[in-house]
Amino acid sequence: MERIREGRVTFSARVLLTATVAFSHPLRVVPALLAALLHLASARPAAAQASPVSPPLVAPVTPEKQSLWRKEWPEFRAVEGVTTITAGLATAAIVVIGPTEQPRWQGPILFDDAVRNALRAKNPSTRRTYRTIGDYTYHLSPLLPLVDVLLVSTFGHSDSKLALNLGAMMLEAYSYSGLSSFISTELSARKRPYSECREGGECDTQSFFSGHSAISATGAGLMCANHTRIALYGNPILDIGSCVLASANALLTATTRVVADRHYATDVLLGTGVGFGFGYAVPVLLHYAYGSRAERRTITFAPDPSCGGNCVGVRGTF
Repeated sequence: MERIREGRVTFSARVLLTATVAFSHPLRVVPALLAALLHLASARPAAAQASPVSPPLVAPVTPEKQSLWRKEWPEFRAVEGVTTITAGLATAAIVVIGPTEQPRWQGPILFDDAVRNALRAKNPSTRRTYRTIGDYTYHLSPLLPLVDVLLVSTFGHSDSKLALNLGAMMLEAYSYSGLSSFISTELSARKRPYSECREGGECDTQSFFSGHSAISATGAGLMCANHTRIALYGNPILDIGSCVLASANALLTATTRVVADRHYATDVLLGTGVGFGFGYAVPVLLHYAYGSRAERRTITFAPDPSCGGNCVGVRGTF
């Protein structure tokens, strides 16, 4: 420390001496200034070497980003993966076997005739157009859940945990919905409304229940279940809007199947109910229902005092 102080005093004296000489001889101002600057440059490294070394800067620790998939929600289980694959393989086996050629059930029931007469397009060309529209909306139905997995969760939120669970639940719900549709059509072998079965010939027996309606409604159920529990879009209007949009797509698909005379009303109603049920129940019952008690959805059956206890009231939180 004493050496540093001595160096600073000597340096100051030299600079002062140089300045005194320079100002006493005006023509020597520039050379004197250059000499002082050179001396300053040579003195700074020496002072820097003599000064104590400061400790290296430590980069601030950034907190780990919290996943939108809550800790209390169980992740996709191995048993779910097994049942999903099994359902997919069973569906593939039914497709390979092929549909039943002869109907076990034909004709309308309940309100089928009334709805068919009101909605069925009279022109065959118009019916083909509505059939095409229904095919488009049917193939569009998995698009929104897939966007949530690949774009919103993976890239938008950089949340791999969320993306994996949403993607696995989507596959699970669609596998159950598809299998139930194929089993129903094979067991019921209901003749389609438009089909004219000739003696000894093939007949279209894929009417009950509507697979197009079931798959479209599965997507709606997934969107409504996910977006009412997770702020995927970060805006309540957008999240609820996605549920409404997917539900509207499912409703449009079901309606086009009746207008195109591909199904009876009972076919599309049951198909829509089963599909939405799987799409909504798989994420809610198997995962989201494990949240805190304040967030759980419950249904309670109890005697209703408004009718003297002679009737049962249903109360629930959703």
